[in-house]
Amino acid sequence: MGGIEELMAESNERWTKATRRAQGLADKGLGAAVKAYYTRFWLVGVIVLISIGSLVAALAFGASAGDWPSYLAFGFMLAGLGTMIGGLIYNSKRVVPAAEYGRVDVTLSLTSEERKHIRQQIAGKAIVIPEHLAVTRGAAVQIRKSLATQLLIVPFYPLIFIPQAIDGAGQIGPLDWIFVGLTFFLLIGIVFLVRDFRRSGQFLTRTAHQS
Repeated sequence: MGGIEELMAESNERWTKATRRAQGLADKGLGAAVKAYYTRFWLVGVIVLISIGSLVAALAFGASAGDWPSYLAFGFMLAGLGTMIGGLIYNSKRVVPAAEYGRVDVTLSLTSEERKHIRQQIAGKAIVIPEHLAVTRGAAVQIRKSLATQLLIVPFYPLIFIPQAIDGAGQIGPLDWIFVGLTFFLLIGIVFLVRDFRRSGQFLTRTAHQS
């Protein structure tokens, strides 16, 4: 019995530490911030930068209808760079203030199995444990904040890879299929990021009345 009591005491201590870290953590509008970024800023910015980059390249190297893929590639690269810079700025100005997410991982003191079970609860794949809800909600806020930052920056990569898959003739060459494949897997990754971001938000909404 002494061994069981010792294990229970250790478990209680781990969760007590996690509960203290979770205090005050909250999503104050991450979903709205990410939505505003894509609907108000990103799409317009990408279109403008691709247009400007392509026009500048055409003027610098001589306008020729046959060279339009090269000009467009330059525009995509400029849009990718703009996405990275703009995403980081927007993250610091709008996303960071949209959440109280702490500085230390809420689940730091927990075991790998306990952390896995928390992620399953957030994803809706496991029953929510009421006794640990404060910790699980705190973890959901931290996960959601991390995903929000990734969603702002990740479009940089396909915007950079797309031009690499187009040669001067506007055709995809044998080696360029590598970049096509990378772009494809990146787009799949973005889909999963969006899914997990939505799941964490749905979990916080679903359990708000229980906290």
